[in-house]
Amino acid sequence: MLLAAIVLAVIVATGGSGSSPQASAPDEQEARRPPPPPTAPAPAQLQRAAAYARAREGNASFAVVDTAGRVRGIDTRRSFVSASVVKAMILVAYLDLVERRGSRLTDTERSQLSEMIRRSDNRSATQLASVVGSNGLREVARRAGMRSTRPQAQPWGLSETNAEDQARFVARIDELVPARNRAFALRQLRTIIPEHRWGIPKAVPRGSTVLFKGGWLPDDTGAWRVHQIAKVERGGRELSVAVMTDGNPSQPYGEDTVRGVAARLLQ
Repeated sequence: MLLAAIVLAVIVATGGSGSSPQASAPDEQEARRPPPPPTAPAPAQLQRAAAYARAREGNASFAVVDTAGRVRGIDTRRSFVSASVVKAMILVAYLDLVERRGSRLTDTERSQLSEMIRRSDNRSATQLASVVGSNGLREVARRAGMRSTRPQAQPWGLSETNAEDQARFVARIDELVPARNRAFALRQLRTIIPEHRWGIPKAVPRGSTVLFKGGWLPDDTGAWRVHQIAKVERGGRELSVAVMTDGNPSQPYGEDTVRGVAARLLQ
């Protein structure tokens, strides 16, 4: 009995009687693990984008949800009139309503939603916004963590928002859209007609997938508000960007500002 007890104690102390190799120590495992990729955009990219934005005529702000999930940019909480970027929120609010009803999208609804997003059709947007109402849009803002956005159903283009809120919204748009109609919604945002693919889509690196929505609206002085929001996916990594501008001497000038900011952030 004494001999058996001694043998058992030796087995326990040595972790068993076999010759299996022991597991690597935690610090050895950590050393073998490849380092995480650097956070994008890099500080130098943000600095170049900020310098470019500040040098442009009018006002330009931008916000980016980087690959670490942080919001960075310049004047990210400066308030702007939304113009047509709010149509992406109308899309989410309408699909939420359909989900609560437990119904399926009709052909007419699909057509209206597609026209509103892909062609930025204002009549469709007005009809859809009247159905979801301001409360429906506010609920989307709440769920997206948009702390300063003040959406309104009519006139929807004069909703108040900022770059930080819009970047947060587009970063979470996949989860904001009900699963049943998620593929439909994201397809609309990825297939904007060629005439409206200015700005960020012109600046993304080759091999990227981009879903986006733009907006443009003149003010009472003839200056232009030009905005764009986008989620850019490449190599399994995502960046969400919002560029908001006003005081532009023309719509094309504002489009160039959006593209210039995005190019410096993404390339």
